[in-house]
Amino acid sequence: MSSESSIEIRFIDLDDYRLAVHVSHNPSGTGDLILLHGAGVASESTWYPMLAAFQSYRRVLCPDLRGMGRSHASDFEDHPITAQAVADDIGDLLTEFSVNHCQMVGYSFGGLIALLVNALNPGSVSDLVLLESALLERMSIDELRIVRSQYAMAASALLSDSDPVVGVTQFLDLISPNRSTHPRVERMTIQRLVNRPKGLAYALMAVNEAAWHVDRMALIDQAPPTLSLVGSKSVEDAHAFHRILAASKSQWRYQSVPGVDHALPYQKPSVCADLICAHFGR
Repeated sequence: MSSESSIEIRFIDLDDYRLAVHVSHNPSGTGDLILLHGAGVASESTWYPMLAAFQSYRRVLCPDLRGMGRSHASDFEDHPITAQAVADDIGDLLTEFSVNHCQMVGYSFGGLIALLVNALNPGSVSDLVLLESALLERMSIDELRIVRSQYAMAASALLSDSDPVVGVTQFLDLISPNRSTHPRVERMTIQRLVNRPKGLAYALMAVNEAAWHVDRMALIDQAPPTLSLVGSKSVEDAHAFHRILAASKSQWRYQSVPGVDHALPYQKPSVCADLICAHFGR
C-alpha cells in the first residue's frame, strides 16, 4: 500500500476556524510524528513525498496551518493571524488526537510554530527537526528585524488586487536570494505559493510581528534535542548563526544540506526525510 492511500483528512472545528489535518495511519508503528509546513504552502505538497520514509510511526499528523491548504475560516475568507494563534491551533490538535508525547518537524514558518508549541506545551515534544526555521535566518536580531520589515512590501503586494505572482516573487527574492531561476523551477516554486496569496501575506505578517515580540533565544533554550537543517545556498549569516548555536547549546545540532536553498523539502525530499529519521532514531 502506498503512503498516500492510507491518508485520511480530518477536520478540527475550533471557535472560528476549521483546521484540516492529514493523518497517515500505520497500526503496526509506534509513536506520533507531527509535521508543520511553511508559509503559503500546504501539507500535501510539502510532506506527502516524504511519508513513505515515516512508516515506522503509528500516526503522522500534518495540519494545514491557518490560511493554507484545506484549512479555512467559517466565512471562507483569509484573515490576519498571529504565530501565537497558529501555535494554539497545534495545541488543540494535540488535545484532539490525545497526543501526549511526539516528535515534531517544522519547515520555515512551521519551524517557528514548532518552537512555540514546544514552549507552550512542556514535555509534549521529545525531539525536533527544523528546516530553515523562520526567525533563525540571521544572527543579529536587529538585522533580522530590518530584513523582516522588507517582507511587509511582499505582503502588501499579495494583499492588493494585482497579480499575486508579483508579491510571491518579492517574497522569493528575500527568502531565497541565491535560488535557481531556471524558468521551469521558478514556475513550479511560484505555483506552490499562489493558491492562497492572502494566507501567505498574513503568515509573513505574523512572522514580522513575532520578530519584535517573541524571545527567540528563550525558545531555543527550551527546545528539546534539535536538528536544524539549512540549505547550502542560503545566506551565510544563517549558517554562521546555526554553527554558533550548535557549538554553544548542548541540545542543538546543525547540518548544511548541499545543493539546495530555502526550498529544501521540495528540492531534496528524500535527503530531508533520511536526516529527519536519523535524528529521531527511526
